[in-house]
Amino acid sequence: MAGMAGCVTVKSLPEVDLSAAGWKVYNGQALWKPGADKPTLAGDLIAARHVNGDVLINFSKPPFPIFTARTAGILWQLEFIERGRSYAGRGSPPQRFVWFLVPDLLEGAAAPGGWEMPEHSAGRLSLTNRKTGEEILVVIDP
Repeated sequence: MAGMAGCVTVKSLPEVDLSAAGWKVYNGQALWKPGADKPTLAGDLIAARHVNGDVLINFSKPPFPIFTARTAGILWQLEFIERGRSYAGRGSPPQRFVWFLVPDLLEGAAAPGGWEMPEHSAGRLSLTNRKTGEEILVVIDP
């Protein structure tokens, strides 16, 4: 993960109002196994994309936030809240962190290289990275 941060300093991105026009918001639950030797985390998921391409992903186990991933224009930011770590940069977010793509995947986009999507149906998404052992299951509320 340390290699994800760019050589550029990015200030915190502005607050997001998901009730504002242009946002498509998915609410649901997710299971995330960060790697082969890591335990599976279960929590609530908000995955949103604005018509301008901005993305917000929030994964939490209430009352504890786990991470927030954001893009705003050419900037991206990833905050692991419970660990007190933050990564940020310009350009495309790191491919290793597939969560940035969840809104697109929920709408039928193909899985990125290195990822398998054994299950994809309306409101349900499963992703597996056999190389890293990372697994993600997303179930969107109807």
